[in-house]
Amino acid sequence: MPKTIEEVRVAVDGVVAVGAFGAAAPTSALSSLTGNHTDYGYVSEDGVTESTSVSSEKIKAWQKSKVVRTTITEGIVSWKLVLIQTNAATVALYYNGIVQTDGSIVVDPTKERPILSFVLDVIDGGQIIRSYAPEAQITEVGDQVYQNGAPIGYEVTIEANYNETLVGSVKKWYSSLAAPVAPVVVSATPSGAAVGSMVKITGRNFTGSTLVKFAAVTATVFSIDDDSTIYAVMPAGTAGSAPVTVTNPTGVSNALAYTRGA
Repeated sequence: MPKTIEEVRVAVDGVVAVGAFGAAAPTSALSSLTGNHTDYGYVSEDGVTESTSVSSEKIKAWQKSKVVRTTITEGIVSWKLVLIQTNAATVALYYNGIVQTDGSIVVDPTKERPILSFVLDVIDGGQIIRSYAPEAQITEVGDQVYQNGAPIGYEVTIEANYNETLVGSVKKWYSSLAAPVAPVVVSATPSGAAVGSMVKITGRNFTGSTLVKFAAVTATVFSIDDDSTIYAVMPAGTAGSAPVTVTNPTGVSNALAYTRGA
């Protein structure tokens, strides 16, 4: 295996999102969570610890105690993290209750925790490692520490349960390992941009794109902000219909209807 520095990943940023059981599942590392999952905001500087533990049992034969089979008795994927934003969603998640309009919440540690949908995005520039657990549950909460100079944290441990549809407990996507696909253009703003004006193009699969066009005219100046955003300077041309297309090494995107200025 060659030594490739581009394959070294660092967890520079991330998203911890939780939804109700049955919330629409993501379809890729880059797909939108479509509002069905709530982003729980900042996590402490220690980040998120993901653990995969496996328990096994050896089956031995009578003859010389030879091991003839090893069976897996239990396998658990879990995440441990400390949320540091104090809001109704975080407090309700930590205490397993409902925050009332007067700011109060009743704490009952014996109350059974609900099954949740959990998504963790680990972000390194345009690359994302996404973990999705359709049947997750908070199995442990940590101590609340009130200390001068330190944020109030809400430590939770989330375990992934087996899901029949997934045929497993967790699905992971690595955007850098996905087969290349052509770009998809979703929007271009503002409408009516004239020559020399900046146009924001949104969509997906923009990483590595080599060409941006307004109708048949190539935008000679553009920059790829991330996998879903390109900024292009409107080239010279005639006012009117100028469908936007983006090209990457895999192919050409759909042509998004766009009306440009002079």
